Amino acid sequence: MLEDGVTTTILCTFFIIFFVLILNFFQYLARESYIHIRDVTKEHNWKSIKKENKAYYCSICESLLLNLNGLICDSCGVCADPTCVKIADKQLKCKIITTNINEPMNHHWIKGNLPLNVICDICNEDCDMEPGLTDWWCCWCHRCVHDNCKSKLSKICDFGKFKLMIIPPSSLEVINLRNTVRRRLRLCKVIPPNWPQWNPLIVVANKKSGNNDGAEILSLFRRLLNPAQVVDLSECDAVAILEWCRLLGKVTCTLLVAGGDGTIASLLNAIHKVGLKPIPSVAIIPLGTGNDLSRVLGWGKEHDLNKEPEDILQEIQVAEKVELDRWTVIIKPYGGLGLRSSRQIFYMYNYLSVGVDAQVTLNFHRTRKSRFYFYSSRLLNKLLYLCFGMQQVVERECKDLNKNIELYLDDKKINLPSIESIVILNIPSWAAGVNLWNMGLEGHEKYSKQSINDGKLEIVALYSSFHMAQLQVGLSQPYRLGQANSVKVKIIKSCAMQIDGEPWYQHPCEFNIKYCNKATILMNSIKKTI
Repeated sequence: MLEDGVTTTILCTFFIIFFVLILNFFQYLARESYIHIRDVTKEHNWKSIKKENKAYYCSICESLLLNLNGLICDSCGVCADPTCVKIADKQLKCKIITTNINEPMNHHWIKGNLPLNVICDICNEDCDMEPGLTDWWCCWCHRCVHDNCKSKLSKICDFGKFKLMIIPPSSLEVINLRNTVRRRLRLCKVIPPNWPQWNPLIVVANKKSGNNDGAEILSLFRRLLNPAQVVDLSECDAVAILEWCRLLGKVTCTLLVAGGDGTIASLLNAIHKVGLKPIPSVAIIPLGTGNDLSRVLGWGKEHDLNKEPEDILQEIQVAEKVELDRWTVIIKPYGGLGLRSSRQIFYMYNYLSVGVDAQVTLNFHRTRKSRFYFYSSRLLNKLLYLCFGMQQVVERECKDLNKNIELYLDDKKINLPSIESIVILNIPSWAAGVNLWNMGLEGHEKYSKQSINDGKLEIVALYSSFHMAQLQVGLSQPYRLGQANSVKVKIIKSCAMQIDGEPWYQHPCEFNIKYCNKATILMNSIKKTI
């Protein structure tokens, strides 16, 4: 009887594992490799108004909405009580994403629920000063008018001050994708409008990233742009997103990426892989924990939740195009008999490290991916990093790294002191804002100034996890190993390694870092902070 019970348990376990594998396989096949536009069986894209800081009224029954149950369409601004949602879907049209009519477009007027502190475009007096559904605003150009002034404004919409960033509905051609559950539109062609200096913006974010920050950013930009321009990374991969750029042909576009260093690196890798011409520029909304590249380029150390999306678009309009060195990292693992097996190729933009700081990052990533990691926030992430750093002060898993690693700068072997980490820098920011190379640089005149596009790497060593903590508060300086155009590292004993914040445990190998080419990225000229 006992043997039968054990056999039954084993069979049940086997079938559960088999079922999970089959489910994941079909989910992988179902992942879409093209740009789809929202489920068009939904007339509006509803979200709760519980986070809003003003009073809203139902666009159907005109009753005051309670923050706990009121809904607003994040594309057009129509509001509804839960009992009026179906009526609103039937009676009130949302922003049109595409149209076959190649004529000037009329305003799409929405009654009431105007943004805060708006002025009438005709009489320059305050709008929406009385309770209830009063006055009007266009959900494309965002002009606001009083009831009495509406007839005095031209019927033709010019798409407002962000016109050159918007893809008008007449420029999009789509095809229907139907199944038994939903009907979606698939993008198949983009026809550039006859607008000089048109530079459309594609907003990219993962709605599951951070503490729901990604979903909020997607929602904010649907209001300002054509909702089709706002793409969710959780529904398609980076290569599929670049279909926008391919369809735009000779028109240069800008990608606004909301995410951490890893998300930005993956998109830059996809641009390089696809070989787009012209190359799109990349702007950043920092949603990660470290956000080192965002700091260097002036987009900030973290996203300000109180910052208006209009301010971000204005910053992009005046941002400066700069080049960022892209480095190829070729890893050649050693086999069990000391032979080299198949190689792996990565690309680096920020920095690469081997040793204790990579070990801290690896421990953090393992924790974050755990099923028990229920709540995510920047403060909690920073506390976890601190805890894992303190753990390495005691355990010292990377002690005597210098005995298990060989470093070559421009083919010259470097003698290493007693260290626990080697950091290879491309940008002047490491570990959430530490300007590592330039700390205490006085007296080191033999080294040139660090740059993100000079074809050189800066290489430093860290003595311990405690040394890392000292660097982060400015109480020490790194051990400079030199600058180089190429770097070779031989790892003799397995240890942690990371590239641009993406860590793993690396077995013995040899890896080479060589210059690849340059990525095009935008530097915020309004506010540049590290």
